[in-house]
Amino acid sequence: MKKNILFVMLALSGFLLAGCYKEPDLISELTTSKGKVPQISVVWIGTTRTITSNTSVVTGLTTNAGSTTNFNIEYTSQVPVKEFKVYWATTATGAQTLIATVPAGTQKYDPILRNYVLAVPITAQETKKSTRVFFAEIVGADGLLSAQKSAILTTNP
Repeated sequence: MKKNILFVMLALSGFLLAGCYKEPDLISELTTSKGKVPQISVVWIGTTRTITSNTSVVTGLTTNAGSTTNFNIEYTSQVPVKEFKVYWATTATGAQTLIATVPAGTQKYDPILRNYVLAVPITAQETKKSTRVFFAEIVGADGLLSAQKSAILTTNP
């Protein structure tokens, strides 16, 4: 009889302890919003926005070694923007080097496209027939970062 009572008490204590365990809710953790972030629509290199026959923006540019041009960031945002960061790398997955940090307030609003455009001056690499990938990133006032977008700058042979 004592063994049965001991068994019942152990079983009940096991149920009570199991009831204290809270299973993590993975879905709510994945869908918890951290805030809004600026969205980069497109980036392109050059002084004019060029469009192909199927209305996509030409993002890359081929230019002379050492020449200066613009890296343009077209974006929309529902939150205040703190700053813009521009990086370059030798490949799309290579190590990025920060080349410019531009505080907000210098961008232009385009009423036709209904977004903002920021032109950041960049200098092409000195090596002829070489390629660099330029990346744009926007930092919101709340510290959240936008997804990066990139464009390729190639120098003439």
